[in-house]
Amino acid sequence: MVASRALPIRFSSRVPVPGGALLNARARAAGRALNPTDKPIDACAAVNDRWCTGGSCWSQQMAKAKPRPAAAILLLLISFLAAAAAGGGSDAETTGGGGGMVGVDGTRFVVDDGRPIYFSGFNAYWLMLVASDPARRGKVVAAFRQAADHGLNLARTWAFSDGGDTPLQAAPGVYDEAMFQGLDFVVAEARRHGIYLLLCLTNNFHDFGGKRQYVQWARDAGHRLATDDDFFNSTVVKDYYKNHVKTVLTRVNTLTGVAYKDDPTILGWELMNEPRCDAEPTGAMVQAWVEEMAPYVKSIDGEHLVTAGLEGFYGAGAHESKDLNPWGIYYGTNFVETHRARGVDFATIHLYPDVWLWGSAADAQLAFLRNWTRSHARDADLYLRKPLLVTEYGKFLWEGVAGANRTQRDYFLRLVLDSIYDSAARGGPLVGGAFWQLLDGGMDTLRDGYEIILPEDRLAATIIGNHSRQLAQLSLVTFTGEDVDIEAAALRRRSRRSPHSNRKIRVRSVGGPSDSDSYYTQTQRLLHILLVRFMSLFTSISSLFSSV
Repeated sequence: MVASRALPIRFSSRVPVPGGALLNARARAAGRALNPTDKPIDACAAVNDRWCTGGSCWSQQMAKAKPRPAAAILLLLISFLAAAAAGGGSDAETTGGGGGMVGVDGTRFVVDDGRPIYFSGFNAYWLMLVASDPARRGKVVAAFRQAADHGLNLARTWAFSDGGDTPLQAAPGVYDEAMFQGLDFVVAEARRHGIYLLLCLTNNFHDFGGKRQYVQWARDAGHRLATDDDFFNSTVVKDYYKNHVKTVLTRVNTLTGVAYKDDPTILGWELMNEPRCDAEPTGAMVQAWVEEMAPYVKSIDGEHLVTAGLEGFYGAGAHESKDLNPWGIYYGTNFVETHRARGVDFATIHLYPDVWLWGSAADAQLAFLRNWTRSHARDADLYLRKPLLVTEYGKFLWEGVAGANRTQRDYFLRLVLDSIYDSAARGGPLVGGAFWQLLDGGMDTLRDGYEIILPEDRLAATIIGNHSRQLAQLSLVTFTGEDVDIEAAALRRRSRRSPHSNRKIRVRSVGGPSDSDSYYTQTQRLLHILLVRFMSLFTSISSLFSSV
């Protein structure tokens, strides 16, 4: 997904259609009214946004409520479990996003101690831009707070703005310090809220500059370049890009004093947002570029992970499945071969069936969604042996049909998140995702039809929050000797349940505790399980307090 560069911002979604043309679908964001049924959110918005509605916060309601011994005991028990469980965890202030530097172990992401981690994330391309204005940084803080309150642990955002009116890089090698300090603030806030960052280094499209701006800089310097796709093979342009990579990776955060390349808050680097190439549609040009740039990033930063930024389109390489692409055509990338490149640590796909298959029936879009996730998970397992993330997914909300439209959008969310959870629970490679896009209230100029504002969209917030808690349960429960073992019968039952059903798993440890079980003791592990389950229970009965 791509965004125009200046505020107020309106999005343009590049939609693949027959013949390789791009259908430019724009949302009329300006002046869009909020849902008239939304209740005002109290400023306290403490632990869970559902506890602060109707202008009366949870703490005020508790003060008025009659004593409830059972509720009081439950609150005390949750507090005890949270404090005890915290004893085995890492401090986000010192260890970064959620427990230290992230690595890969086969098809899993793991943190420093070897514990697997799964990602429930969001996109917010605008974080650096908004944070560059100190007066607007409250929106960045609010976004991270709301995300953390709903268990989200990954944010994907831009670490570029090439040329234009609000540049990070005004010209090759020339940087705007105020914009860079905005990115410093984003990294520091993500660290403070326990959220990892996936930082993208440039754009395939012209929004925020991207490859078109790099090519134009080279032309301005006297180099004859025919098309924007010369970004991928021009030595001059590649040197411009490498300089930007080095500048960002070696940046020392003015707020934390930690160089980006050393900061565990950062999950990894994305070489480009949605690379495509019309000049060489079968994927060879992008392939060669990734094979050069991924090792270059690793030569500067050998600690963080790297990915190419692909949408998942198949090309002409070995094990590619072009017929699965939208409209069965090429887009200039190879999903399998490019993710096999040296220096690429994990694979990505994007998922927009309603715009990719513009005008097709709902059943066709549903079939595409299922085939897209299954085929890429299969290929990541068989040919890559690397983790897979859905780094963008979303469904457009059309104006004028908000009720039915939200129902369809929420159904889409459930389908995507169930696909992720089912793979993660089985030990498969699809282990996380990030929806497009998260906004805070009052950011109407950034609405694009895909936005989710968690305090205002309660059902979507509940779906996302439940998914986050269930992935967290998989992450926090550590097993010795083997991966999570889920009984085949339970999986068969799960596969027959509707997407609206609650997820239920039965987990079995292969063995007892051992000396190698260093990250959590048996007691702490049990406390984590109980904490997750009690928090889910308490959320479901919180309406008792609001009714007083």
